[in-house]
Amino acid sequence: MNKREAKKFEKLLLAEQEQLRKGIQRIEESTLEDSGQDNATDFTAFAEVGTDNYERETALNIASGETDRLRDIEDALTRIKEGTYGVCEGCGKDIPKKRLEVYPSARYCVECQSKLERDGTL
Repeated sequence: MNKREAKKFEKLLLAEQEQLRKGIQRIEESTLEDSGQDNATDFTAFAEVGTDNYERETALNIASGETDRLRDIEDALTRIKEGTYGVCEGCGKDIPKKRLEVYPSARYCVECQSKLERDGTL
């Protein structure tokens, strides 16, 4: 991968990183605000409290998944700096540019990713 292509993917990754950080921050702020509104003393509101707790838990699970994606992006940015970006960590072959355009933080080519998902190992 040449420097111009690496710079293009770096821009893609940085934009996605910023978007994820903002999303995580919104989820965390919303969850913290909502957690201060506890209606547990009102017996008629137990169902509503349960729904609120479920929504809060769902939001935190989403934030956790987004944090994992953020970590993948940070790893990809490190690989760009090290010059190993775009090289499959399974077989050492180049990851096709089309795959990187769809999934810029990809660590594996399609074949190795499929094998990893199917067998759990490379």
